[in-house]
Amino acid sequence: MKKILILGLIIGLFFGAQAQSKTTSKTSKPATSTTTSTTSKYTGTGAEIEFEKSYVDFGTLKVGDVKVVTITFKNIGKKPLILDDVISSCDCTTVEWSKEPIMPGQKGTIKARYSAKNVGLISKRLTVLSNANTDRVILQLKGEVK
Repeated sequence: MKKILILGLIIGLFFGAQAQSKTTSKTSKPATSTTTSTTSKYTGTGAEIEFEKSYVDFGTLKVGDVKVVTITFKNIGKKPLILDDVISSCDCTTVEWSKEPIMPGQKGTIKARYSAKNVGLISKRLTVLSNANTDRVILQLKGEVK
């Protein structure tokens, strides 16, 4: 009786291991195709974005203060640069940016407006999406609210 039970256990483990390896190979293929589909819709456009600063220090603010900063960028590429979106990491920061195409050699701006609502360190980011060869740029906003 013990031999039959042990034999059944071994057969069950064998089939369980086989089923597990098949599942793993099936799930790894879609993951590969998913990551390849996240490429930029603007790959190789010839536009290039360069920021004067990728880090902004608000300094020390008080609760209720509003700080507005202007971040300047330049199109160092050979084709017009278009900013699709500038996404803030929280509702406390609103943004405005140059909507018209920025011609090669020309500059544009992003205006960020931060409203200090809570005491503590400020660590926010702006994600700039564009048709540049580097289509996603992260800008850091730092400071402290006392």
